[in-house]
Amino acid sequence: MDEFIEKPKKDKVIAALLSWFLGMFGAHKFYLGQIGAGVGYLIATFTIVGMLFTGIATLIDFISLLVMSKQEFDRKYNPEHYFAEKMGGQQLPMFNQGGDLKDVADEILKLDGLFKSGVITFEEFEKRKAKLLA
Repeated sequence: MDEFIEKPKKDKVIAALLSWFLGMFGAHKFYLGQIGAGVGYLIATFTIVGMLFTGIATLIDFISLLVMSKQEFDRKYNPEHYFAEKMGGQQLPMFNQGGDLKDVADEILKLDGLFKSGVITFEEFEKRKAKLLA
């Protein structure tokens, strides 16, 4: 069974500083794992209208990050760490690999529940599901 690979924890202050200093280029979006939004910010900075948009959006992002509680930030951007703390320091389980079809189906249903409750991202759901089905 593969071990759980811990993702680095994102920091609210770093995200806010990236938003303030490099926000027009989407640096804070890349840092927070929102690659599509980061690319959008980056592309938009090539036009005057886009720079105006990203400037305003960056200011809104900066203020949002500042007023967001640490708990809310962790729940949104560090779900693995947030829920691990809620579960008494345990990491999210990597489900049993292999086994009979009923076990695999049950594990996929558990993964689906984690995804629907926001504990794991869609990419993480797909990655773990692929490992179960391999």
